[in-house]
Amino acid sequence: MPCSTHKYEYISRDFAEDAMIDQHIYKGFLPHQGPQDVYECQICGHWHLTSKSTSRNERLQEMMDSGELKRKQEASKWEGRF
Repeated sequence: MPCSTHKYEYISRDFAEDAMIDQHIYKGFLPHQGPQDVYECQICGHWHLTSKSTSRNERLQEMMDSGELKRKQEASKWEGRF
């Protein structure tokens, strides 16, 4: 049964983090935009993305700090041009 939050459900933290990072890459979000973290839902037990977190997800932050996220965003832009 779908979650009453109407948010997309992920079966694990890893899947939710991958989806969050993919959104940042392919939608080209600026650091303060888009989903910032994931959480386990108390209603459905699955994982959801949130843009209303008080802190940024550790994996996402590491990718931002290392420049990896920006490189992947640039690569995604170029892929769309071909």
